[in-house]
Amino acid sequence: MLQVFFAVLALVAASIHLAFSPKRRSGAAGVVGTYLVYLLFIYVGLMGLFTAYYHVFQSAKASASIGWAPSPFEYEVGMADLTVGVLGVLCLIFRDNFWLATAIAEAVWLLGDAVGHIREMMLRNNHAENNAGIFLIFELAMPVLILILVFYHRRLTRGGEN
Repeated sequence: MLQVFFAVLALVAASIHLAFSPKRRSGAAGVVGTYLVYLLFIYVGLMGLFTAYYHVFQSAKASASIGWAPSPFEYEVGMADLTVGVLGVLCLIFRDNFWLATAIAEAVWLLGDAVGHIREMMLRNNHAENNAGIFLIFELAMPVLILILVFYHRRLTRGGEN
């Protein structure tokens, strides 16, 4: 549910921003860029910081929610989450290729995780809350959506539309 919360928060915040900013909604690049920056900051950034905290400081609870035994590797998972989360937050300051690099890092991280979660489901019948279901759907869909938006935004801004 955490992924749903951060995705919805990002989409609602971007929609509110667009509702009050006629300039941002005057062209496709502005609309796509607005949704993209909110997804990068909130979904990638803030969620990454939250999950870093969860894996580092609540590691037993995090492991249990995935259907795993506690492990010292939770700390390393937390550091990976922190890395990607910091990239997402920095998307407020840096744009263009930084957005692309952040989207690629998020995609590699989450899609790689998704492969591991699918393996857990198939080999160990692990259908824990943070290993399967809506969690897995978002883990597969969101990085792909963000990458599509990044490439679409790049095409729009390279084509002269703002």
